[in-house]
Amino acid sequence: MATGKLQRQVYGPTPLRKALSLSLNLVSVRLLRAMSIDYARDYLTRFGFNDEQIPQGYSLALGAASLTPVQMAKAYSVFANGGYLVEPYFVESIVDRDDITIYTAPEINFCEECNNTEYDPSVAPRVISAQNAFVMRSMLGQVIKSGTARRALELKRPDIGGKTGTTNDFRDAWFSGFGGDVVTSVWVGFDQPKDLGKANGKSESGAKAALPIWIDYMRFALQNYPEANSNPPIGVVSTFVNKETGQPTFAEDPDGYYEYFIAGTQPKSTAATNSASGGGVLTPKINDDLF
Repeated sequence: MATGKLQRQVYGPTPLRKALSLSLNLVSVRLLRAMSIDYARDYLTRFGFNDEQIPQGYSLALGAASLTPVQMAKAYSVFANGGYLVEPYFVESIVDRDDITIYTAPEINFCEECNNTEYDPSVAPRVISAQNAFVMRSMLGQVIKSGTARRALELKRPDIGGKTGTTNDFRDAWFSGFGGDVVTSVWVGFDQPKDLGKANGKSESGAKAALPIWIDYMRFALQNYPEANSNPPIGVVSTFVNKETGQPTFAEDPDGYYEYFIAGTQPKSTAATNSASGGGVLTPKINDDLF
């Protein structure tokens, strides 16, 4: 919990789900301060980023790192695939003039206990837990359900999620997200950074400039992919909490909903907590908008 600010409004203590969905950057700064910059920078290397790319100040929480769309897609794929770091490739196969395949990209092997210290593009080591990945997918889905990427609701896919991003002075607009087995990262900007300008009197942002491109692409890219399984894995529990305080509340609370937690991290109270394991079904009173 931390404080957030959007459109000159101070929200006070704010649940992380709400802060992420509305891009309340002050919450991100408070969260980074709570975990420490050193810990956060070390953790980010799990997603394939190099140390030298990661800022050493609190600007890290505001997206100050200089990264490429491929790097962002690689990082978001960790959430989408359940916690594995997949090495992207550009060439799937090469066929010579005699129609003989002379190269095929390596088949990816998802490995639970590999650290891949010796680079092998065919090995995708687990870098975060399945529980961590699920909770993050759920929160990134909220960005579309009720946050800055609500426009993507037109895709009518309950398994999509992602995050808008806009740099200082509106020089870069981003949207990175996933659905089914597809991860896509869109960047809009100039080779020589400058203000992207305005459309209809409003500055171009991730939601205005990058998200529409992502939607148009994913509309076709997802056609042949079924919806991803949204059942929580073993080790994830749901607790009925108040949407403003994030604290457990009574079942009659009109502002209550079931929030997901990694088992052992959920707030404790007399309110009911339901185990959600291995494709188990949560109680009927789960909030349909949660994922």
